[in-house]
Amino acid sequence: MASTYSLRFRLNYQAPGDNLNAWGIVLNTGVFQLLEDALAKRVAFTLSGSKTLTTANGAADEARCAFLDVTGGTGGSIVIPGVEKIYLVRNGASGDVVVTTGAGGTATLTPGEINFIVCDASNVRPLGPNAQSIKAYVDGVAWTYNAGALPGQGGNAGKFVKTDGTTASWQTPLAADIGDFEDEVAAISLILGRR
Repeated sequence: MASTYSLRFRLNYQAPGDNLNAWGIVLNTGVFQLLEDALAKRVAFTLSGSKTLTTANGAADEARCAFLDVTGGTGGSIVIPGVEKIYLVRNGASGDVVVTTGAGGTATLTPGEINFIVCDASNVRPLGPNAQSIKAYVDGVAWTYNAGALPGQGGNAGKFVKTDGTTASWQTPLAADIGDFEDEVAAISLILGRR
């Protein structure tokens, strides 16, 4: 009877009686080493366009690795197998990296982002809060939390967010806004014994 392979990690399921006097080699290279790869191995590559991760039954491949490390390039898409799996992904490219199975939802990582992603066999999602990338979550909390309580950043360089307790807006600081700044610094210095 021939060996078969597991669906997700493509591990070698030896048939009873196969590999007489050599089953240990098959077990070590076709199962144990591949399990270690699935739990901890890093695959590094540059990405400028689309890359489909390699797969191989009972042998080393890219898709089994736990850590997908995009080390450079302009960004693009990574196509993973349509099986349940969790990856750690680092985007070291200058543009977005989209992880997909080729069908269903995708996960987008912005330049510099490191995040876990999960695949449910068709959809890929980041494991950040609310299934968002970390950047999208932080932007949402900082700039659109509570139905837009904080204003967008566009066109407001050099300004500060100021609130009247109800509405936040971008404003250029006035002298009156920071008039007692020197007194506060002096008080803090006195408290700290630096005066």
